[in-house]
Amino acid sequence: MNAIPAARGAGPHATLAALTSACDTLADARDRQATVHLVLALLMLKIASDNQALASTAVASALSPLDWSPLAPGAQQLDVPANARFERLHRQRFVAGNRQRLFAALQDLATANPAALAGVLTPLRLEAALPPGQDHQEAALSHLLGRMAVPALDFRCLRGGHRRDIGAAVDRLLDRTASSPAETSDGHVPDPLAHLMAALLDPGEDDTICDPGSRSGALLLACAQWARTHHGACRHVVYGRERDQVQWARARMRLMLHGEDTHGLIRGEPLEQPLAGDGGPQRVQVCLSRPAFDLSWNPAIAARDPHGRFAFGLPPRQRGHLAWIQHMLHALHPQQGRMAIVVPHGVLFRSGEEAAIRRRLFDAHLLETVIGLPDRLFAGQPVATALLVLRRTRDDTDVLFIDARGAACRGRRGPKLPADLVARVISTCQQRVSLPGFSHRATPDELARHEGSLSIARYLADAQDTAPADTAALRDERRALCRTLSQIGQHIDADLRGLAPDRP
Repeated sequence: MNAIPAARGAGPHATLAALTSACDTLADARDRQATVHLVLALLMLKIASDNQALASTAVASALSPLDWSPLAPGAQQLDVPANARFERLHRQRFVAGNRQRLFAALQDLATANPAALAGVLTPLRLEAALPPGQDHQEAALSHLLGRMAVPALDFRCLRGGHRRDIGAAVDRLLDRTASSPAETSDGHVPDPLAHLMAALLDPGEDDTICDPGSRSGALLLACAQWARTHHGACRHVVYGRERDQVQWARARMRLMLHGEDTHGLIRGEPLEQPLAGDGGPQRVQVCLSRPAFDLSWNPAIAARDPHGRFAFGLPPRQRGHLAWIQHMLHALHPQQGRMAIVVPHGVLFRSGEEAAIRRRLFDAHLLETVIGLPDRLFAGQPVATALLVLRRTRDDTDVLFIDARGAACRGRRGPKLPADLVARVISTCQQRVSLPGFSHRATPDELARHEGSLSIARYLADAQDTAPADTAALRDERRALCRTLSQIGQHIDADLRGLAPDRP
């Protein structure tokens, strides 16, 4: 997928300003979120309409096939019926009936693209975006259609490319309309952490990227962007599940506006069915997740599971993270599969069956890295957390422990992961080295000695206690101390002679 420059005068700020201005035409609406959803649905229609308008012109037909991508990304691949195209709505915006025409066009768009849009628009409650009063609605929609036709939102130059400013503007718009702190915090992943997880898993061409609890799709997007940026990938596949209908619909629309294929993002309970097979991918190369920190699960799922997903053990009902980890492991490709998951610190050291599950993961040499994350890194969640990286096939049996808990910088809303810290963690993971006070590469014997505990502070403390002494440095320190002691003794003797000059 090739990224192309934005249209003349367009850029992240211009695109966001244009979309914000479009939302402002519906400022009197009953539902602020529905307003954003309606503008983004209209944006999908506009992108697809502009793409088809260009493809049907004589200029487009004269272009070399090399100027076009094999498959137009995201919203460009949508088929728009002639009577639903944006230019028709825009041309008739001063004629009564804007509401009927607009919602009929969106319905026709969904009907013409069932694989991409079936069931997506309904839960977004688009009609709640309209202000009260028929005359007021007509005027507002007329202004909305006018503002969606500004140069910053002209996509006729795409020709199968992708404008990154679209996705950036969409993200900012969605972030501004979180309905409550709980919604913001539930599933929230800071961008630097999403980038770190993508970098550690390094998705590339032909990889299937999966998030079993995708929420807003932030982790899927981070991995897809990494694949495009670092490997020029265009055949990667995103796949995931989301139980909440509104979050699922928002994520599908968001991914499409980022230029990603959303056909693999489905609705469903994450643990009920395996991620691989049964209509999903046969195996995934990259799997990552940030499940709820108070995650519980139903152990009865394991009793009726014919796939053997929970072979390492069954954690308690109220603590489902180790069940979630096994659910992800089961989906991984046997050679290329790798995964990352954010968990609360208790997962690292709780006793009982959880400790037994961790020991079995050690024995299978699946655990690669444990990274301690700063407290309060997640909005509204005062929980100590860690990032676990596991890999199906590994070159060694050691586990790397990294303590980044105290290395974050302070922001207005709590700790943040600065770019230099993220880069240091990535470099340490790539080199797999022990650095005093920051990282330690633990051997299987060390893991066995701690009986299944993954306490980061414990392993770094052990490394400090057992660090080999530098004998030359110790001799230098002894000589310096002896010189200092001799000087102190001389000063004391001089003081004594001054106080009692006649005494020997």
